[in-house]
Amino acid sequence: MEKVLVPSPPLSGPGGAPSAHEPAAAAGFTIAFFLEGQLRLDDQPALHEAVALARRQPGSRLVVLATRPEGQRLRGPHQRRIEAQALTSLRSRLAAWGIPLLAFPQQTTAAALDEIRPLLAPDRLFQAQQSRLFADWPVAPERFPLVFSDFRRNLERSPEAPLPPPDFTGLGWTGADWPEAWPREWLQSPDPAPVADPQADPYRDPQSDRRSAFPFRGDEPTALARLQHFCGGSDGLRHYKARRNGLVGTEFSSKLSPFLAVGSLSVRRIWQEILRYQAIHGADEGSEWLKQELLWREFFLWSEQRHGAAFHGASGLQNRQPAWIENRELFERWCRADGGHPLIDAQLRELLATGYLSNRGRQWVASHFINSLQLPWIWGARFFEWWLIDAEPALNTGNWAYLAGVGSDPRSFGGSPRRFDLERQVGLYDPGQTHRQRWS
Repeated sequence: MEKVLVPSPPLSGPGGAPSAHEPAAAAGFTIAFFLEGQLRLDDQPALHEAVALARRQPGSRLVVLATRPEGQRLRGPHQRRIEAQALTSLRSRLAAWGIPLLAFPQQTTAAALDEIRPLLAPDRLFQAQQSRLFADWPVAPERFPLVFSDFRRNLERSPEAPLPPPDFTGLGWTGADWPEAWPREWLQSPDPAPVADPQADPYRDPQSDRRSAFPFRGDEPTALARLQHFCGGSDGLRHYKARRNGLVGTEFSSKLSPFLAVGSLSVRRIWQEILRYQAIHGADEGSEWLKQELLWREFFLWSEQRHGAAFHGASGLQNRQPAWIENRELFERWCRADGGHPLIDAQLRELLATGYLSNRGRQWVASHFINSLQLPWIWGARFFEWWLIDAEPALNTGNWAYLAGVGSDPRSFGGSPRRFDLERQVGLYDPGQTHRQRWS
């Protein structure tokens, strides 16, 4: 059974009280902030706490460490690529204040602490928290519903407002302080910056497939630029509901989920920008629909925390074993985009090449996998989790379980899973076979 992801508690107590297992620093006062997969400076409440403590301790130095949460599985190749870009950008921005960023993106905080202790013994430790709209239960856990509509109706408060990046002035390391013994690999950028091209788009990923619907870099400046473009610099938000089922191009949907997945964008920042848009233009259909999508994300994150191991189990929240056939040969062909269905194979070729798949494409692939191939839905879910550039385990499992008829789909309680008529879907969303030809 897979370990369930839940937000990690702070390693420090209120006001930065010392952790029980941390030694004192040899000299000075060092505060360590562990990013825990949240690769940004914007809207980091625990980082504000760390900075506030540093202001109360004259001569404090701040060090930032990139680690992954205890329960997070290792990222696939596409997420690792944009994660590296986010880390490189973050390291450069922190360096402007003289603050080092030590990179351990594939290690947990506990493992990174063990590695640094011989050379760095922080006096206080702080951990970032996963980006959520609500810092605590939006619906009491004992009343947490099984379906989204009940969750949305019973929300007990509004999402919290985001915090701006903190001021790091005076918290950096001087040349005399900088530990010469730190290994080079701690300080190396995982994504070496290419030679500057004044004609190049600074937000475009030069390593992305030219056909990709997500050709963007994964860093925080790119995430914020994309957010501003979608909510204010284009008509994307206004027409979001009407366009969200597109298949080709960058503008049919927000493309914000990969930034959320690697932590370079705060979900509360997105919510605030939608509210800002609505204050100017009114609450139209597109903006309200994107708010609902963000609430779906919240629902799955809290549902995973509420139900624990059962959330990721094969029988799901409904505790019923779906019928399937463990055909590994067929599964291996499917994984190579060689399953024999032209539409599905085209979707999988796009996924393998870019890490991206449209919302409509994901539904087609999962429905065909579950209903036509009759393969175990948990196999498909883990495959998606590895390859998707925006994979978040709770969201991925929640959506697959929904389509498998063991999750939060209200129609499946006592009924059959949803099933898509692929020929009809193609007629609706790819009548000219533009997507299929692009990925043939």
